[in-house]
Amino acid sequence: MTRRPAVPTRTWSGGHRWSPQQILTPRSEAEVLAGIAAARAAGRPLRVVGGGHSFSPLAATDGAAMSLDHYQGLVRADRASGLVTLRGGTRLWEIADLLAPHGLALEVMGDIDRQSIAGAIQTGTHGTGAAFTGFAGMVRGLRLALPDGSIVETSPAEDPDLFEAARLGLGVIGVVLEVTLACVPRFRLALTESTEDLDGTVRAFAARSREEDHHEFFWFPRTSRATVRTAVRVPAETPVLRPGRAAELLQREVLGNGAWEVLCRAASAVPAASRPVAEVASRVFAGSAVTDDSAAVFAAPRRVRFHESEWAIPAERFEEAFTALRRRLEEERVRVTFPLEIRRAAADDVWLSTASGRDTVYLAAHRYHREDPGPYLLLVQRTLAPFAARPHWGKRHWLGAWELAALYPRFEDFRAVRAAVDPEGLLLTPYLRHLLGVAPAA
Repeated sequence: MTRRPAVPTRTWSGGHRWSPQQILTPRSEAEVLAGIAAARAAGRPLRVVGGGHSFSPLAATDGAAMSLDHYQGLVRADRASGLVTLRGGTRLWEIADLLAPHGLALEVMGDIDRQSIAGAIQTGTHGTGAAFTGFAGMVRGLRLALPDGSIVETSPAEDPDLFEAARLGLGVIGVVLEVTLACVPRFRLALTESTEDLDGTVRAFAARSREEDHHEFFWFPRTSRATVRTAVRVPAETPVLRPGRAAELLQREVLGNGAWEVLCRAASAVPAASRPVAEVASRVFAGSAVTDDSAAVFAAPRRVRFHESEWAIPAERFEEAFTALRRRLEEERVRVTFPLEIRRAAADDVWLSTASGRDTVYLAAHRYHREDPGPYLLLVQRTLAPFAARPHWGKRHWLGAWELAALYPRFEDFRAVRAAVDPEGLLLTPYLRHLLGVAPAA
């Protein structure tokens, strides 16, 4: 196992930084177990770091940090059943190429693909589509290295309580060595984007998000327009349609990242410029129509860094929740350049999923990384709280165990499984103890 000197570590946005005493990069199951044993012997907490793309300090530790970047790849794929097993460190952006020879694809993805598959399921990563769950809902089996040094296979038929806790486990149940997912035959997406009136977009969202495969919209606060994105699933043989290379480079990189960085940086230096920047962006945010392989359409480059908070609310309460948030942001005269993103996902039965037991709409708020995100994101949190809003585990929020227990019916079941598999708290940190209501280590 490679051991590198301790180095400063941070989340993608730079919102949280930490310095682990040790960084472990195992290349085999035996080396994962050796890392667990060494941390336990030293009385040192152990956290597994995925792509580092969370905005919350889930992976932050001053103990041992373990990266699975050297433990990646496809273990097996069965085209007939659609079941695919991947090593935990495999990055999302690599999966399409791994599955293509088998004629398979992930059923849905989010708009960022830098995460590891283990990190994506452990934090509740999701995409958009009323018929589709997040990544944890696709999990059909797990191979775990537990804190006691044992390796177990778990599924709905093998230790179901452990499986239910571990498929969205915040990294506190065990090290995810392998993930078995339910995949689908390869397909392409035909994406269209348009700029539409905000009021009409909000009124139509419930119906359109039910009728369309993948429907979402972006709204720059205190503007009257929405950028609407709709993607339809089409056969894998459908011809690819993309803008010319120069046009796409201009849209995605020059305007979508380069110019956007300059505008956001200017607004952070001169806050009065935030409103004009948002007004301009709300008119030109929509891109050209695209048809391509699903992974190439779901994900987009995100080079301008930001802080993010995301809240899951019951789908039937979306319109009143959005109206309340829109009113509050206007009353507070917020100055923010980044848009809110509104998506929808199907209910699932994952214990700690933000969509557990309910059809869900997500409202995600973003703030440019050079600006203090606290006041704005906390305002969003407090405004959405009356709507039974659940926080995305990998994004910024200010809730603890007492509030979370009221939002998740299986919260106590999760706590019981965690306590059983890790009574010494090897995989815990002060932040996770706060989230889960676990007393500080003696």
